[in-house]
Amino acid sequence: MIRPPWRRWTLRTRMVVAVVALAGVALLITDFVAATTLRHFLAQQLDEDVRQLNRFGGGGPWPGGFGNRPQPDASRPGSGSGRSGPSATAPAQPGTGTQPSPSATALPDRTATAQPSPTATAPTGPSAAANQPPCEGRQNTAGFGGLPPGQGDTIVIYYTAQGREICYLSSGITPTEGPQLTLAQIEANAQATGREPPTRLFTATAASGQDFRVTVSRSQDGRYRVSAISMDRVENTANLVLLLGLGVGALVLLGLGFAAYSVVRIGLRPLTNMEHAAAQIAGGDLTARVPSPDPHTEPGRLGLALNTMLSRIEAAVTARAASEQRLRQFLADASHELRTPLTSIRGFAELYRRGGAPPGPELDETMSRIEQEAARMGLLVEDLLLLAALDEERPLQPSRVDLLSVAADTVRDAHVRTPGRTVELAGFEPVTVQGDEHRLRQVVTNLVANALQHTLPDTRVTLRVSHRGGDPAEEMFELPLARVVGPVVAAVGAELDPDLPVAVIEVEDTGPGVPPEHAARIFERLYRADPHRARSHGGAGLGLAIASAIVKAHGGRIELATSPGVGSTFRVLLPLYD
Repeated sequence: MIRPPWRRWTLRTRMVVAVVALAGVALLITDFVAATTLRHFLAQQLDEDVRQLNRFGGGGPWPGGFGNRPQPDASRPGSGSGRSGPSATAPAQPGTGTQPSPSATALPDRTATAQPSPTATAPTGPSAAANQPPCEGRQNTAGFGGLPPGQGDTIVIYYTAQGREICYLSSGITPTEGPQLTLAQIEANAQATGREPPTRLFTATAASGQDFRVTVSRSQDGRYRVSAISMDRVENTANLVLLLGLGVGALVLLGLGFAAYSVVRIGLRPLTNMEHAAAQIAGGDLTARVPSPDPHTEPGRLGLALNTMLSRIEAAVTARAASEQRLRQFLADASHELRTPLTSIRGFAELYRRGGAPPGPELDETMSRIEQEAARMGLLVEDLLLLAALDEERPLQPSRVDLLSVAADTVRDAHVRTPGRTVELAGFEPVTVQGDEHRLRQVVTNLVANALQHTLPDTRVTLRVSHRGGDPAEEMFELPLARVVGPVVAAVGAELDPDLPVAVIEVEDTGPGVPPEHAARIFERLYRADPHRARSHGGAGLGLAIASAIVKAHGGRIELATSPGVGSTFRVLLPLYD
């Protein structure tokens, strides 16, 4: 199915076209309404002009007839009454409103035969001069004495009662160019002559198609006066206004189109920025963002939401990449840790097979080394399995655990394993938490073992148990304050409410401290500061990772505060339950 072309337009094009189209329709309607209103107003004015023409076109009120016919001047040759004299036979004078009618033309017959009016016969005698049409012996002059100027094609025609033309006044047209009327139309629209202007007007059409507004008056003796003014002035003015409105509207639409394009482009700029940002992200640049979104506008809020989403996506992708990198490093480290004891076991077994260890003390030493390496590999596998179990969030075995007892047992074990080292317990008030006692013992043991393995023989290691927070009114037992060794540089676990009571386990040493480049990764699995994997201090780099995983499983937090040359303090914070 072929899609319409407008469906392939951009949003900017659609909005501009819609604005221009709506404005065009509004302007078109406005132009037509204005032209129609003007035409109606001008038509009303034209009707009033026709009434004035009918009343004053014959020279003003005419008692008993059409108007006050001026009497011929007796001093002029040929003056007299009736149609005698030069004025009755004078030729038509171009450009004037007075046209003699030497051969009067009869109107077309009406559909039904008209009965002559009792007054249809022209009067004779001394009063005949007073009833003569005013167009005889007169010239068209400006003002009410003749035809009003500036009206366009104007004509006043006088007819007898039988419909024969007597004479006419015009602005330059002849009766044949004026409105085409029948006697029936004249009789139907005729009004008796009076001092009030006529109210009955109608539209008649000339042979050329030109429209006239017409009114008809009937004198007391039955003759008719037809007054007509062309409607060309009304139509031409209204059409001119309409054309001007259309032309101005076209210019307005052109300017509006450019203005709408600029406004829409500015309004859609945030969407354009989003489009560019999306294109950059699709190209692999996850750092692309929508620049400076305005939170007070809908596109701006959309841009803020998009930036937030992109930040989360970038963080998720970065975390995933880091996780994959840690997984690869973990697999490499685990493989190395497992390969080392396996290589030792295989080497001693091959030595025995080749007879390099004859029965006796040498063979016993070989078997002892094989056993040690196998046990070491077993411990490593158990640690890895423990981490996997903690990652799966397997349920612990909670019970009430006395942390002071756990700390005291750990100190005694350290004295047995390393009798030459100084390991002290600070504080002797019991602190009880709810947790898995075996796992918590493993945490304390790993922290103390880590301090002993990575410090010099003369370094002092202090284990401290305390609690903090809770109800200020509660009586708190006093504990020795921990030595300030430096800021917290690494932490793993939940953020604990400082207003809630927590149990604190601290393992402090006076060693060289943890270098800053290693402190941030100290709790990672299989991570050791020794890049050459030296065995001078032992360990596979899983002790602190296991400790942090166990603390997290208990809803706690483990922190490292260290400063080079001052020492280190590992602090475990656990929720304290009554």
